[in-house]
This record gives sequence, C-alpha cells and structure tokens, in this order.
Amino acid sequence: MPEACPVYRPRKPHLTPHYQCVQDHFETLEQLWPERFEKHVGFWRPYLKEVMLRYLACGDLSAGFARIRCDACGTERVLAFSCKERKFCPSCGQKRAVEFGEWLCGHVLRAVPYRHFVFSIPESRSAL
Repeated sequence: MPEACPVYRPRKPHLTPHYQCVQDHFETLEQLWPERFEKHVGFWRPYLKEVMLRYLACGDLSAGFARIRCDACGTERVLAFSCKERKFCPSCGQKRAVEFGEWLCGHVLRAVPYRHFVFSIPESRSAL
C-alpha cells in the first residue's frame, strides 16, 4: 500500500495583520499620497496598485488555482496561485530569500564560521 501524503494545510493570508492592513488602508494611502508623501518620497507609481491587488489575491482560491494530484496515493488538492511579488508579499518573498541565501553561502562566500551582511536603504528625498 502506498505511503499517505502529508497533510496539506493551505495558508490563510487574509488572517494576517499585514494583509488586513493593506486591505483596510491601501485606498486611503493612494488618495492621500500626493498631498502627504509626494514632496518627500516622490510621485505615486501606477504599478503599486497592481502590486497591491495581486498581493490581496495571493493564496485566494477564488482568484485562481491549480489542481494537483499525488501519483503515489491519488490524493487531489487545489493550490491557490501566488502573486510572485517577492518584494512585498511575505509568503512569496520568503522562498526567494531562502534561495538567495543558499546561493550566496554556496557560491559567493567562503566557508567561514560567521557571516556579516549589510543592507542599505535609500535615503528619502527630504534627507538630501
């Protein structure tokens, strides 16, 4: 008899604080951007709305899914599509971060018992 597949637990992005904050406040941010942030940070980039909408649909079965089947046991599941917004979505970004870390340690850095990474954040226009 084939070994049973592990239990699949779909993630529930709509229950996270990050998702709820985006859902509740994105439209307000978009409306207030020109008067509150444009002078210091720059103009509103139109692609931001697309990024936010894709993030809100990430992991939502109603936004699309793939049906997957285990060849060993015949179990079928549905897998919600992801947004692939690795710079904004915590779920999609985590996979890329792990892959980058493995590549960095395996191909770029020497084999040493310690690591030191420095990440810089660009200055806002008000600091210039």
